Amino acid sequence: MKKYLAILLMMLVSTATYAEEGDKWAGVNLSYGINSKFKNFGVGGKLQYEVKENLRLEAAANYFFKRSVADEYGDYGASMWDVNLNAQYLIHIADKMNIYPIIGPSIMTYKTDGLTGFHTRFGVNIGAGWEYQVNDEIKLNFDFKYQYLKDIDRPVFAIGACYKL
Repeated sequence: MKKYLAILLMMLVSTATYAEEGDKWAGVNLSYGINSKFKNFGVGGKLQYEVKENLRLEAAANYFFKRSVADEYGDYGASMWDVNLNAQYLIHIADKMNIYPIIGPSIMTYKTDGLTGFHTRFGVNIGAGWEYQVNDEIKLNFDFKYQYLKDIDRPVFAIGACYKL
């Protein structure tokens, strides 16, 4: 195990990417979140900022559409939104292609029919992503992250596109 961690550390230290310090990107996502109670599609937006070479911060917000839910409490509808602030370390794997781990805090708010008000959960995202830089101004991405939130842990898959600002 120590050998694999040492190899991973060397890879992280020795990588180079197309991103330059100070680059800013804006983009959109289509998402799908899965939970034993909530399985729903979402749309969202994101802003990315290259803090240092290979290190990027991403602020993202997603709205997940209302979906019917049936559980021990009955049948009801649920919609939700989340806000995330993730750090991503870019690892160059091929021409115009990067992979990256994802980690950061998450806030999710959801509303269900029959329950009063909104319910908010705080948690953390852990995952990974892949991106392909189409040209100097456009890149495409696929992300997988697991949101660890009280009562609503769930994996979220997303595809998206970004435009360089």
